[in-house]
Amino acid sequence: MKTLQNSIIHRLALAALVLGVAGSMAAAEATTPGVAAKTSETRRMSARKSMYPFRGEVAAVEGKSIVLAKKSGTRPIEVSEESLIERDGAAVRLDDVKPGDYLRGMLQKTEAGGEVLVRASAGGKYDKPVAKASKSTAKMDKAER
Repeated sequence: MKTLQNSIIHRLALAALVLGVAGSMAAAEATTPGVAAKTSETRRMSARKSMYPFRGEVAAVEGKSIVLAKKSGTRPIEVSEESLIERDGAAVRLDDVKPGDYLRGMLQKTEAGGEVLVRASAGGKYDKPVAKASKSTAKMDKAER
């Protein structure tokens, strides 16, 4: 009977010790500067996940937005103060973007459902890779050699 009581007392003491350690660790994390950094890092990572690529030809520049020409109409993109637009590796202003320019870069959804430009590169249109030569073309090339 006494060993049963000792066993129960030991288990209760162990449980109290575990709960005390867990509580003190939670309190330490709440006051540790690294936890705030983890939270801001988490926010930054989720913001990065909400970014996505775009590309297209500029149809117009209207105020603080760029309108891209699409097959099914147009696509307005908001330009914020933090937006970065580059041409040949150098930063340019929104005024330097003209209709006919080809832009590619990253967008982010706004809370209102629009799209804001994160960064873009203006320049020539992206050339698609050349398709592989067909077997008959390859045979002709080999025959010519």
